[in-house]
Amino acid sequence: MAGALLVDGNSLMYRAFFALPPLTSPDGTPTNALYGFLSMLLRVIADERPEYAAVAFDVHGPTFRHLRYADYKGTRAPTPDELRPQFPLAKEALRAMGIPVLEKQGHEADDLIGTASRIYSEMNVPSLIVTGDRDSFQLVGGGVEVLYTKRGITDTERVTETTIFEKYGIAPRQLIDMKALCGDTSDNIPGVPGVGEKTAAKLVAKYGDLETCLAQADTQEKGKLRERLLENADLARECRFLAEIDRHAPIEFDPESARISSLSGGMEFLKKHELKSLAQRLSAVAALYGGAVSTTVVDNSVENPSETVENPVEIPVEEVVEKAADLRRAVDNLPEGVPVAILLSETKASLAAQGRSAISISIGQKTLLDMGVSAESVLGAIAPVLQKDRPKVICLEKKLRTQAQKMGVALSGEIYDPALAAYVLDPQRKSFEADALLEEAGYAENTGAAALFALKAAQEKQLKADGLESLLRDVEAPLSGVLYRMEQVGFMADGAVLEELGKTFSAKEDELAREIRAIAGYEINIQSPKQLAVLLYDELGLDNGKKGAQARTTGAEVLEAMADMHPVIEKILEYRKYAKLNGTYIEGLLKLLRAPGGDGRIHTRFDQTSTATGRLSSLEPNLQNIPVRTELGRDIRRAFVAKEGWLLVDADYSQIELRVLAHMAHDERMIEAFRSGEDIHRRTAAEIYGVPIEQVTGQMRSAAKAVNFGIVYGISDFGLARNTGLARWEAAEFMKMYLARYPAIGVFMQEAVAQAKEAGYASTMLGRRRYIREMASANRNIRSFGERAAMNSPIQGTAADIIKLAMIAVEKALEGMESRLILQVHDELIVEAPEHEAEEAARILKAEMEKVMVLDAPLRADVSIGRSWFDCK
Repeated sequence: MAGALLVDGNSLMYRAFFALPPLTSPDGTPTNALYGFLSMLLRVIADERPEYAAVAFDVHGPTFRHLRYADYKGTRAPTPDELRPQFPLAKEALRAMGIPVLEKQGHEADDLIGTASRIYSEMNVPSLIVTGDRDSFQLVGGGVEVLYTKRGITDTERVTETTIFEKYGIAPRQLIDMKALCGDTSDNIPGVPGVGEKTAAKLVAKYGDLETCLAQADTQEKGKLRERLLENADLARECRFLAEIDRHAPIEFDPESARISSLSGGMEFLKKHELKSLAQRLSAVAALYGGAVSTTVVDNSVENPSETVENPVEIPVEEVVEKAADLRRAVDNLPEGVPVAILLSETKASLAAQGRSAISISIGQKTLLDMGVSAESVLGAIAPVLQKDRPKVICLEKKLRTQAQKMGVALSGEIYDPALAAYVLDPQRKSFEADALLEEAGYAENTGAAALFALKAAQEKQLKADGLESLLRDVEAPLSGVLYRMEQVGFMADGAVLEELGKTFSAKEDELAREIRAIAGYEINIQSPKQLAVLLYDELGLDNGKKGAQARTTGAEVLEAMADMHPVIEKILEYRKYAKLNGTYIEGLLKLLRAPGGDGRIHTRFDQTSTATGRLSSLEPNLQNIPVRTELGRDIRRAFVAKEGWLLVDADYSQIELRVLAHMAHDERMIEAFRSGEDIHRRTAAEIYGVPIEQVTGQMRSAAKAVNFGIVYGISDFGLARNTGLARWEAAEFMKMYLARYPAIGVFMQEAVAQAKEAGYASTMLGRRRYIREMASANRNIRSFGERAAMNSPIQGTAADIIKLAMIAVEKALEGMESRLILQVHDELIVEAPEHEAEEAARILKAEMEKVMVLDAPLRADVSIGRSWFDCK
């Protein structure tokens, strides 16, 4: 093929990474993805003999699609740590070979490939796109074909217009319309609910395009399909926008710059990284193009002026050492009083004194070519600087503090954490790791510790400009220490209680399994969706009303809707409930308790940077997610106990979000209800229905409660009707009466949306921001989500700020006592206290939680004391 070869760099690097075993270069850098990527590139060049070649890569950060739909590709896992450092190496190799690297902030590799293929088509030059991403199939035609990598790096399929028509019955460009209807789980594009790939292809084949399909929705014979198309027309249009590759991306691409003249400039690179077999193959392929050795490396990457960052701090070049002893000598020679920055990842440790010196060392990995020293040796070498009382810059310092503690090393001194600062500035970043933050700030070529000083200076400038200095200084920074100490203490768990619960759950599982098999009349693996489908849909002849692959689904939502069709379904759902409780909680917790070196306590990890609203999350295990709405779930809390001679003191904020709402909206009726200590839901119902409070019925109170809690989430009349059992018109009338009795609430919600639309973000009482990019979407559903987030974020975010301030205040108030804070679950705090301190700890907990922030609707904390977590409720 005498034409242009256009390669999706990200796709091939990922395929190679997961297809090949670990490999490393002499300096310990992983190279398996690099090896596989270059191997395939050289093979395709040898097979196709293109005149031109270019490789496109994604750039870290949101694209124009994310700005329209924040959850675009939201289900994708983060880039593996071993793969991340291989991307710069791949780009370095390409540039050495004279192959242009195409990148553009805000656009994906697909867009750059689509644009380049269009340019070559206009030159009458055919293009071959090499990718493992089916999105590129829409580009086929007009001289464009796709070499699709089906598995690994060797199993490929050539995709042409004929291939696509044979498989889908439509033209390549119509794949965009098909994807708009059926969605794409890999890109997290929702599509029209209930429309699968086959249905979407049939619709597009029949009507030609999406708009015609939507215009003909009323003519559909199947009522459900007609309803789905009519209700989700705007969503389908938005999905089409997400699915379509931009073939006019704003890149300055000179097609002649990609002409292959010689590839042998990459020889030195391959030899440097000891990729000798690739060097031999490169030599053979280069000979096809003349084989002249290039002595210069041309950087053909596309520049993006918006990425240019003014580096406020000069970054010294790092000295690379190989032994921990060399690192220790550098530590011992650090000048007194000078701030230091420390960066510790899985593959590298870096240390820098501000404006003075920088040093780095590779940390060994379990690879075929194990290079570098151990993490323990590195921590031992830098222990003196960690323990010394001097200013430090450490990204994700709680993580390093935990690692150091295992070696008996304690961090001291004032610590600035760029991850926490980045979270305060924008909590919706995909990663808060040092490398990602440095790359985003423009320090991609120097991601060592010395660059952290430059990042710190830039962040401090932005924090001051945004008025967020105090949020970092007074909330997030001190909270990090509180969370670290809570993690270290942990929560005692009674293994005997867990084992007893496990036996009960297992016995119930076995009983249900016998009953299900008795109904089936044969041995069946209840954990197997395939075998369950055979039982339900073949043996019992049940019909869930769905078509295609969904017609045989055994998902919980579908089975719950089918519960009345046959007694076996309820037994299957019950079996799954016990199996989940047993597997997720009982077995998982017992495994942690029985781990070597365990202390009988569960040590969860609190993630401070994982939510957009400012709330904390609990991981490994998630103690915030232990079910409390069912009796069985609550029973698990019996296993969480105080140690012998101690008690648990539990305090829970009462209706904190409603109190924050009343305060922020300045609604006098609601404020007065809270001040008087009345049942807020009963009082609300009395206000709305215009009856004395003693005449409020249970249904009235339930409806009022649903609106009280749902109003800040933008609940609709449909949602209220579903939650309360009211007719939709009754729900609509109820909401109308609610807003008439509490007009300030409605005004507050409208103003919250208007302010977020104007500013681009919603903010809490402490100034915490949540950027709401969905507000700018042309899609009504996405825009509506943004409006609901604008209403809710100030409330939920302020509640999160309050509990964080309470944690800081409670720990400080407990100083001098043995009692200690051990857990936070949403609006609940738990203290473990000696029996003789329990009453005083309860008084302190209640007092500090209630006075931490003064609201017009006063904060109230309900406190209880018990031997177990269950007893506290």
